[in-house]
Amino acid sequence: MAFSGTVHNPPVLVLVPSHDDAAALRAALPAYRGALRAGRDRLVVIADRCTDDTAAAAHAAGADVLVRESDAAGKGKGGALRFALERIPGDPRDPVAVFDADSEPSAGFFEAAEAAIAGGGRALQAFVDPAPGRSLLSRIGAYSEIVSQRFNDRLRAALGWGIPLRGTGMVVERGLLSDALARSETFVEDLETTLLLAARGVRVRPLAASVRDPKPESGAGVVRQRARWLAGNVAAFGARKGEIRRLMGSVWGATLVVSLFAKPRSLFFSARLILFLVLLPLASSASIVVIEGALALFLFRDFALLFGGLAVVDRPAFYLPAVLAAPVYPLAWAVGVVRSLFARGRWLSARRNA
Repeated sequence: MAFSGTVHNPPVLVLVPSHDDAAALRAALPAYRGALRAGRDRLVVIADRCTDDTAAAAHAAGADVLVRESDAAGKGKGGALRFALERIPGDPRDPVAVFDADSEPSAGFFEAAEAAIAGGGRALQAFVDPAPGRSLLSRIGAYSEIVSQRFNDRLRAALGWGIPLRGTGMVVERGLLSDALARSETFVEDLETTLLLAARGVRVRPLAASVRDPKPESGAGVVRQRARWLAGNVAAFGARKGEIRRLMGSVWGATLVVSLFAKPRSLFFSARLILFLVLLPLASSASIVVIEGALALFLFRDFALLFGGLAVVDRPAFYLPAVLAAPVYPLAWAVGVVRSLFARGRWLSARRNA
């Protein structure tokens, strides 16, 4: 059943899972005062097995607080969300918004969500506006995220194919979210939820709002974040094989799977460039010419996205060094691979040493 702006127009339940995030919450939660609709939407911070004053910081900012002392409902962010939904009553059709502890919704976020819900949206994703640190790796990561959303997500949305959930700034029908979380098996609940929704025909729509999402300040934080993503993606690929096989049977589903798992894109770009140069001396045969032509088209697209992104970022001069250094970005992912292998299921935080 879809949301309905005339039959069912509920407030939004806003969930912010937090683990030792007192400092991040103190900085981020004031932004909710300008976004939440007074007397309608409910802000709940889930203090998930915290050892700091996360709960006190959330209370001081005016949020309701749920304290989770064990991971019986599941590990990580997905487990914290499941814990909250099991304890907060609500209609399965109600919308639930999920934010990271350091994320800040834009003014008008929930009015935009209400309008999208009235239009039949069941799963929505706002534009994630990355706020990078000064380090080059942090800028590269933020630039890649902006380009992916401005070009890839817009194209998918224009074709009606649905876009990926990004973990923060997402609004999902409660029944759909609860079902997906109950089936999730990894730390990357947003990726698993995207696949589970898509497999049942629910395509994520873009939400005409944004959420500010601070990126790791240091290169080490970027590496930990990449390690976490890699470990999660590998685990999700294994856990959701059935849904992936089902999605590969359609163009929109197959391209969604590729967009979720074909990372890092900079590594694929480097591999295509190397292969193009290696095959260039052999371009006398017709088959090699065809392959070279296909590679050239992909490389043209890669360069267009890489440099074209400077036209859609707010500070082109700030991001230009990141564009020029993009060929070395796979090194951060390579180090991330090593970190993920030694993580052994631990959550690698980009904000804290882990």
